[in-house]
Amino acid sequence: MRNRIKVLIAMFVTAVLSVPVAAQENTSGISLRAVVADDDIPAAAVKNIETKLQRALAANGIGDMDYTQRFVLAAKVDVVQNDVMPSNPPKVSKKMELTLMVGDVVENKIYETCTMSLAGIGTNDTKAFISAFSRVNPNNEELQAMLAAAKEEIMAYYENNCDYIISNANSLAGQQKYDEAIARLMSVPEVCKDCYEKCQTAAVKIFGQRLDADCSALLNEAKNEWMHSKDAESAAKVAGIISRIDPLWPDYPKVVKFRDEISAKLSADEKREWDMMVKKYEDEQAFKIRQHNDVIALQRETINACRAIGVAWGKNQPDKIIRMVVKNWFI
Repeated sequence: MRNRIKVLIAMFVTAVLSVPVAAQENTSGISLRAVVADDDIPAAAVKNIETKLQRALAANGIGDMDYTQRFVLAAKVDVVQNDVMPSNPPKVSKKMELTLMVGDVVENKIYETCTMSLAGIGTNDTKAFISAFSRVNPNNEELQAMLAAAKEEIMAYYENNCDYIISNANSLAGQQKYDEAIARLMSVPEVCKDCYEKCQTAAVKIFGQRLDADCSALLNEAKNEWMHSKDAESAAKVAGIISRIDPLWPDYPKVVKFRDEISAKLSADEKREWDMMVKKYEDEQAFKIRQHNDVIALQRETINACRAIGVAWGKNQPDKIIRMVVKNWFI
């Protein structure tokens, strides 16, 4: 079983880059998150400008992959003129300077910056802000130049720090922080080809460690359930728990041994019901094994699993820390 796992992972690593990836707006693989560092702007207007900036990023070949919390496009609005127009109904007129910065919130480092003048009119403050933000042009030459320069600096970061990224991920995995480790590795953009390949390989290995930890935990949970009450009801609960254990787990023979131990303790009637549950379970596992024997399917499944883990980890990170760092950039 262990050799089989090693062969499948080796085949995955050598072929991982040949797997077609769904088309995305993010053509560079580089990810930036739009963040507005301003408590004085109405919430609806903040959401509007963040969405607008994210679209501007996409138009320039940059996306938001969710699990990358390091690099941001930060925005700060300074209102230079605010008037109430004597119309019916009265309208609010605003002139403002929008300052944009691309930076690294982990190292608290600013890469590039640009400023643009905006003006908007609306029946209230929120609508006046939104009116002004609607004038943000993704094709603005200064904005495009800033993003192009920032992309180069972000690529340089990954290329110059690749060994550290992998070392840090392995350290996190050693602390059983598997999801964070995978997220860090999956954040490397494909455009950084050498580092991308190394980090994909490292992510696959850590995914295997995570699988081992998860399956061990499930087996222990099943054993605890059985020890609690060795009866048919407990056996049914155990069946549900072990059905979540991947059949490609290197220590899967321990699951088979445990199932046999339970079977030996049941009465004839209980054993018949148990055998039916086990048969259903084995049929499902056989299907999984057939899928895993398809190397291309295994590649896709593992890539998607790593991405899903990275996205889930990124979305669970505290937003307030990022915004606090960004606010300090504009002080």
